[in-house]
Order: sequence, then C-alpha cells, then structure tokens
Amino acid sequence: MIAGMSINSIRSKSRRRKPDLFSILLIVVALGMSVTLAYQVSLYHGFGDLPLARQAPPPVDIGG
Repeated sequence: MIAGMSINSIRSKSRRRKPDLFSILLIVVALGMSVTLAYQVSLYHGFGDLPLARQAPPPVDIGG
C-alpha cells in the first residue's frame, strides 16, 4: 500500500463528482440563446426579401 493513502481515500477519488445543476442550466440557456440568435440571423440575412406581410387584410363589415 502507498504510504499515507488508505483504501477509503482511493475509493472516494475513483467516483465521479455529480455535475452542478446551475452549470448545466447555464449551458442549456446559453445553447438555446445561441440557436435562437443563429435562426434569427439566418432568417433575416439569408434571404433577399424579408418574410413580411405586404398588405393588411380588408376590414370586416360589421352590420348594426
């Protein structure tokens, strides 16, 4: 056995630490924002014409 090391300290080092939930949340939020921004940029700068309505629908006649 190595001097200064016990079996319990060896076992505790071999286990993986649980990931921090806040770090996972930050990664997911950053990834979602990046995907959203990439979609917006590709939508508005990837085409020649913007996908906007050209004319409003005619007003509906309401009797009364």
